Amino acid sequence: MNKSTIYKICGALGIFGCFAVVAGDIIGIALHEKHDPISDTISMLAIGKYGWIQDLGLDILALGYLSLAIGLYTWKQKGAKWIISLVILVLISADLILIAEHNQYAGRPGYTIHRKLVYILAGLFLMLTGLVGFELKNLKPFLKNFCLWIASLWLISAPLFPFIPESWDGAYERLVCTLLVIWPGVVAFHLFKLSGRES
Repeated sequence: MNKSTIYKICGALGIFGCFAVVAGDIIGIALHEKHDPISDTISMLAIGKYGWIQDLGLDILALGYLSLAIGLYTWKQKGAKWIISLVILVLISADLILIAEHNQYAGRPGYTIHRKLVYILAGLFLMLTGLVGFELKNLKPFLKNFCLWIASLWLISAPLFPFIPESWDGAYERLVCTLLVIWPGVVAFHLFKLSGRES
């Protein structure tokens, strides 16, 4: 398989993962009678017979992050910061899958597992966006500043979540988590476009 095809497949999967997790949230909200997206967190959608919808969305997003790691490794295979960034992409993918498998414990005794996984995700995403932009500028110059802006917004907004009133924590969590979707979506789009330049 040539590089152009890998870029196209991995870029498409990255974009699809972003759409899938958003669709999973919207569909889950529509079907889950007791769910209020303003006051109830995303993880609460995993409770009940429709919980698999949210889990599936997270799993596909995880596949998107993993696809980005593969596509970007194909594009560039050297540099300490770069390799660390790609490893973090893989770890984020694994963490998202674990969250999908364990988020049925949200609000229950196993909630500590879920909370630790979310904290790990928060730290990994900050590290990723803080590091990877310096290399992605060679893919598209604006991606360096884009990554730093995402990292800054994440650093400011994510730590505030525990202090948000419960009546608003669902809406705030969804707002903050858009960064987890916007970042891979934009990078995947430019990875996909790279296939046209090298075809």
